[in-house]
Amino acid sequence: MKNVSLTIIVLLISICASAQSESSPSPLNVSDFDRGVTLTIMFPSYMTSPHSNLNSVLVQNGYPQISRSSVNYGMGLAYRIKKFEPGFDISMGNQIETNEATESEILKRLLNLNVFLQYHLFREGSFTFFPLLGLSFSNINLITSKQSPGNDINSLLQNPGSSMNLQHFSRGLLTGFGFSFAEHWKKSTGILRMKFAYRIPFNGGSAWESNFANFNNSPVDNFPYFFIQAEMGIMTNWKKGDRWMDRY
Repeated sequence: MKNVSLTIIVLLISICASAQSESSPSPLNVSDFDRGVTLTIMFPSYMTSPHSNLNSVLVQNGYPQISRSSVNYGMGLAYRIKKFEPGFDISMGNQIETNEATESEILKRLLNLNVFLQYHLFREGSFTFFPLLGLSFSNINLITSKQSPGNDINSLLQNPGSSMNLQHFSRGLLTGFGFSFAEHWKKSTGILRMKFAYRIPFNGGSAWESNFANFNNSPVDNFPYFFIQAEMGIMTNWKKGDRWMDRY
């Protein structure tokens, strides 16, 4: 999966370079379109972080470890005011890890929200380079399961014990940079964008929790992570004062 993701990223970079060489030159009055809205899909968002502190407990009890990396998909929305571009994106991902020796598996479901501000520091034709700063919020739902020796559903429901449902919430400061290819001098255009960012946790982390149990010795994680995010979508541009857009 990691190799596939990196291959996709390389292909997107190649497409971006080709799009830049083939795009029409920007007119002299490119600054006229000082407003814009961008809608993108993430395909994909590759995240990697240090090993979870929960892994040692999982391994001791015969479960596989939580993978350091994940590939997620989602969408984002941004609004540009001249060189400033605030926005947000949300992504989700599922991962299954198995341990055949103990007939166990873990299912990791990730929901990640980034709220950011991008600044168009440099623009040449359709190429734009921007630093970004923002906040990142992540919620992980982890379901651990083992093969049950029983075969009676009533008995298993009355005396569960082959699975657990865990939750973990984390947050941090997002900092990084990116580049995009889009024709800002046109009223509507496609956009290809790449982002590279790192999340700095706000504190020492939070403990794993469950809605079905109260833990007193739960491991603590903060999940600082680095991500590479490929985006593609559409953009609309206009000048303040144009028709119904005058207020924006």
